[in-house]
Amino acid sequence: MKIEWIRLKGFRNFDDETINFANQTLIIGANDVGKTNLIYALRILFDRSLSDRDLDLYNSDYNVYTKADSIEITVKLVEVKEDCLIAVFKGDLNEGTVFIQYKNTKNGEFSILSGPTEENLEEKNSRYYIKRLNMEYVNTNRNLEMFMKREKNQILEDAKLQLPEEQVKSDEKSVEKIKRGLEVVNKRVDRLNYVQNSLSKVNEELSSLAIHNEGQVLSFRNANTDVTKMLDNLELTYNTEEGALTLGGDGRNNQIFLATWVTKQKNISTLEKVTFYAIEEPEAHLHPHQQRKLSSYLLEKFDEQVFITTHSPYIASEFKPDKVVKLITKNKCTKAAQGGCSNKIKVDFDDFGYRLDAITSDVFFVNAAFLVEGPSEKLFYTALAKQLGIDLDRLNVSIISVNGVGFKPYIKICLALEIPFVLRTDNDIFSKTKNVGEKKVEFSYNGGISRVMGIIIDLLKTEENGELISYWNEHLAKNEWLKGTQRPQEAIDLADHIRREVEKNGIYLSEVDLENDLANSNLFNSLKSFYNTRTVASTVNKMQTAKAENMLQFLKQHYTDLTCLADDKITEPLKRIQELAEKVIKGNESND
Repeated sequence: MKIEWIRLKGFRNFDDETINFANQTLIIGANDVGKTNLIYALRILFDRSLSDRDLDLYNSDYNVYTKADSIEITVKLVEVKEDCLIAVFKGDLNEGTVFIQYKNTKNGEFSILSGPTEENLEEKNSRYYIKRLNMEYVNTNRNLEMFMKREKNQILEDAKLQLPEEQVKSDEKSVEKIKRGLEVVNKRVDRLNYVQNSLSKVNEELSSLAIHNEGQVLSFRNANTDVTKMLDNLELTYNTEEGALTLGGDGRNNQIFLATWVTKQKNISTLEKVTFYAIEEPEAHLHPHQQRKLSSYLLEKFDEQVFITTHSPYIASEFKPDKVVKLITKNKCTKAAQGGCSNKIKVDFDDFGYRLDAITSDVFFVNAAFLVEGPSEKLFYTALAKQLGIDLDRLNVSIISVNGVGFKPYIKICLALEIPFVLRTDNDIFSKTKNVGEKKVEFSYNGGISRVMGIIIDLLKTEENGELISYWNEHLAKNEWLKGTQRPQEAIDLADHIRREVEKNGIYLSEVDLENDLANSNLFNSLKSFYNTRTVASTVNKMQTAKAENMLQFLKQHYTDLTCLADDKITEPLKRIQELAEKVIKGNESND
């Protein structure tokens, strides 16, 4: 059995959203975007720990922005092959598929419906299936001590029931030996002088208070006189070769909690019911490598459907992209990028190959992405943003280096996950050879112009860009000129026109490259001082040698000088990304 999708109408952050799931689904998104609310919607239908009273909901559970007065939570179950579920759903099944729906209104009572299609749902007796189909849930507030108090005896009893007869008999003999040993220990404790004398004064006072206290002696006794009680009061410790350690580290406790919880789930697995699992933020208090290991551990341990929420890129790196639900805010309501788990995201991520893990942390979790060519651009714009008071961390913006000019895979991911982006690239002049008659002739061309128009045509071919694409196709020849000759004015005019138009798509082109742009800006005097140069050309030449290392050293010494760029065109990508991120945060980004 698998939950194929869930549809949420009027529930908390959700207006009307259908979210597709995989067998192993990772749910990610910003704080307060609705990850826990999505899990709670599943809990309403399938969590046995929620009573009917919990299902009544409050007025605050209705979407306030759409002024919803009704809630619908519908799931589609597919591949229902288990005998226990077939017996429960009976006529509601259609070729292994059944729909279950929760409905409620502010002035009414909740109802549970099910049926073979969405159009043929009938009201049922509450969650009639809950004994045979349910969800086990672990929230973010994991208290190992309370969990073990609640579950310890059951864990021990389950382990006892699984022992073969030979080991049961062996344990019974050991318990008898422990019992005899306890009797010996207790007698020795009673004979300790300080134990015998500790309450002598108290007994004298008791005797003087009342005659019926005579002949009765108050004393300290070992509490573990009963072997059964002693075994019932075992404490959880972490043992090493050197001895027992006190449990106390939050990270270690989190691992013990989850390992114990997983063991419990596997022990109680049965053919008489189907269980799926939801775990919120399993990464709490763990080192990055342990987060990654925990993710793979959880995925390996469960054949059943599992849902995990996280803020950790290390957890995310273990999931295939088509198993990720990225929740985002649009018009103050929550939706899932690409409708949730999607083959489209898988196809787009396949373009990365080995680079997938490297960009996971930056792409999966950001509100907006600023794509640049290399590390020197990343260093420069990170410093410039800080100096200009643009707090990228607060905005949840990442500056991502594509390590070259291969922007397209990154843009595909941004589009697939509906992440706003800005990019800045050089407009360097390249050369190519073309056949002219029987001769091969070398031409120069604006490489950046060709690059950004390739992005527009291949990835951003919208109605709004139709006129730009037509213009480019009509004037494409003007972007080439004979190598070794001066760039003609028509090529300059074409570049200027394309540069202005692509900025409407968040694409920014240098005049030549970052180094030339800076050397021709108000920062020139600072650059001359640092590089000990006199001319723009000599300054650019030194800047382009060991670019990232030189940029880092320059920023260390002249960081405050960056304020002179506040009104320079070079800052426009930063201002644009700030605007885009703020729209995402406020939930006011338009749907187009």
